[in-house]
Amino acid sequence: MRIVLLSRIDYAGSAHKLFCALKRHTDFTLDLFSGNPENRFYHPTNIIVTKENKSNIQAILDQADIVHFKGDWPPVRDYLNLNIPNKPVVMTTSGSFFRKKEHKGIGLYSNKDYNQIPVTLKTSFEPDLLYPEYSDIWTPHPIDSDEQPVLWKQNGKPTFMHIPSTPGRKGTGFVQKVFDILKSKIDCDTYIKTGITFKEAVAMKKKATIYFDQFEVGFYGNSALEAMQWGIPVVCWLSPWAISQANGQLEGCPIINEDKSNPEKTANRIISLLEDKDLSRKTKAWCDAKHGYKAIANQWKELYERIQ
Repeated sequence: MRIVLLSRIDYAGSAHKLFCALKRHTDFTLDLFSGNPENRFYHPTNIIVTKENKSNIQAILDQADIVHFKGDWPPVRDYLNLNIPNKPVVMTTSGSFFRKKEHKGIGLYSNKDYNQIPVTLKTSFEPDLLYPEYSDIWTPHPIDSDEQPVLWKQNGKPTFMHIPSTPGRKGTGFVQKVFDILKSKIDCDTYIKTGITFKEAVAMKKKATIYFDQFEVGFYGNSALEAMQWGIPVVCWLSPWAISQANGQLEGCPIINEDKSNPEKTANRIISLLEDKDLSRKTKAWCDAKHGYKAIANQWKELYERIQ
């Protein structure tokens, strides 16, 4: 089976990670093509569509058994200035352009926008985007965690960290309040960094005791997984609709679920969890089982074969 993955802009490299997971753990023939990346954080990319290689890419696309669109841009026949053939189409949404405004998204597109060409299967990287009119299939973000070691350490001065790509959309003001309270109560280090590269961010996260992800959007993202792969616990807000739309698939999730209503309460909970000897193990196990490349490849293998 030949799968062609397409993404107009692979912002945080999640299409590339899916491509790598499938390459490693399936025998599909795979291609990934994307538009010129915004990529200010230097995530890995595969092949960028250009005027020079467009005809070669079109030839590959014409041979596809399944065309898989990743991102919030609706599938159309002239996607990336290519001619999308009449083949089974998969659509995977992943962010703010699809997320509704009442859920802190931009709401640029709605479900009807994804029906401009026939779509065989619709999924989402985040369950908070699984609106009833769209889909109920959660295909989690992939991360190459399976062989990564646990780096979390309980002893010594705790280090709390928050590395937002866009502070205004991650609840950074709330995190700063929590960090100020933590520093007033215990001996600890706190770091809030922004504008650094993907590689720099991952290197920093290896040293965190607990990582703070996001508190505006109601689910954890790539940034959280970059910490969880090392067994580093994560604090994030999991919205009621994300939990509901996950249909039980978040049962046992070790994310420290905190909204931004009460920084004092959140700080006290974090202090109490510093003595939890099992949280790191649960975090690592969850990351591998839900987001590791092998688990992701197995899920997509079943989905692709179902529609072929």
